[in-house]
Amino acid sequence: MREQGFALTELIVVIALIATLATIATLNFSSWQRKYQIEGQVKEMLSDFNDVRLRAIATKDQHRVILNPTSYVFRRYSSEADATGQVVFDRDLNYTIQRFNAGTLSALSNTPVVVDERGFTDSQMTIAVGVGLGSPAYNCLLVSGSKVNMGRINGNNCDLQ
Repeated sequence: MREQGFALTELIVVIALIATLATIATLNFSSWQRKYQIEGQVKEMLSDFNDVRLRAIATKDQHRVILNPTSYVFRRYSSEADATGQVVFDRDLNYTIQRFNAGTLSALSNTPVVVDERGFTDSQMTIAVGVGLGSPAYNCLLVSGSKVNMGRINGNNCDLQ
């Protein structure tokens, strides 16, 4: 009579197959997670920039966004004599932001974006988020005089979405 059950080699082969499939699934999940976190950070930054424009219009005060590689701070200036301003809010970032210009990246260190009391800015720039990490649908912000748009870096441009 033959005994019922699995041979040791059969069990080892099945465990190896399961481990291989789990490894592949984990790698894909990690890249998806990074992609969606970068997109989430871009959307959050877009919302914050639009919020500071609306605050400037509502309060009739100048506001500034001070950009750093891993954070940014919103400040309100009640008059031209106000040199330090009042912190409205600040945010720490999970992914590094950099200035993007014609295909080159440069560091942001205490870089101001000034928003006047009408919600306009002269600080036009493209901000790249987490460049080189995955392939998110959105990984840049284009700050222009009257609005902020999000897009995706494609070669030397931030293609608006």
